[in-house]
Amino acid sequence: MGKVPFHFPEVEIGFMEGFTKAIDENTRFLRERYIKPDNVLKFSHGRTWEAPANPFGDTKGEVNEHGTTTELSLEDIAAGKVEAVFVAASRITDNINAQTERMIIDVIRESENKSRQVISGAGKTFPELMYEMLEVMEVPLGQDGELSMPIMFISPYQRSKVQAQIEAAGAEFEIKFSALKDKKKAEAQDRERKRLSLFERIEK
Repeated sequence: MGKVPFHFPEVEIGFMEGFTKAIDENTRFLRERYIKPDNVLKFSHGRTWEAPANPFGDTKGEVNEHGTTTELSLEDIAAGKVEAVFVAASRITDNINAQTERMIIDVIRESENKSRQVISGAGKTFPELMYEMLEVMEVPLGQDGELSMPIMFISPYQRSKVQAQIEAAGAEFEIKFSALKDKKKAEAQDRERKRLSLFERIEK
């Protein structure tokens, strides 16, 4: 802030703490639409990490800085226009969320290029594509022991069309898709059993 409309430092500190906390809560809510909370890591020190066992994503990475700016009119604050604060917080949240979405899409594209698991959508309905994509994927188990299903990004302009295609697929597709999920879960459970068998067990 260039000018701070507070006479007392403690009021300024309280305002900024509340302002940044509101932005943090809003961005966390939007982020969790794409990334589960247990897949979000917090760093207390350092800026880099390594994951050499990851065959498709980055084997090395680092913390990237993202930023945005906004303005709060001194006149609006002095006039008691509280809504200006909420508008500014919302603007920051939207900008951060847009950067997060672009970052996620870039990571997905990089993973696709490395794995070469790209499905052509030519002449196929969305349910057909969804089934074919799940069929070629190695789906992991979540902490609850259930399949950690992938998140699908759909253009807002295509949502009504996609929903109509899913509804038109009917119960027959639902049964077929459910059977595929059961198969994927069994495969994931088998992989987990094999992974655990590699660790030495000490009997007490």
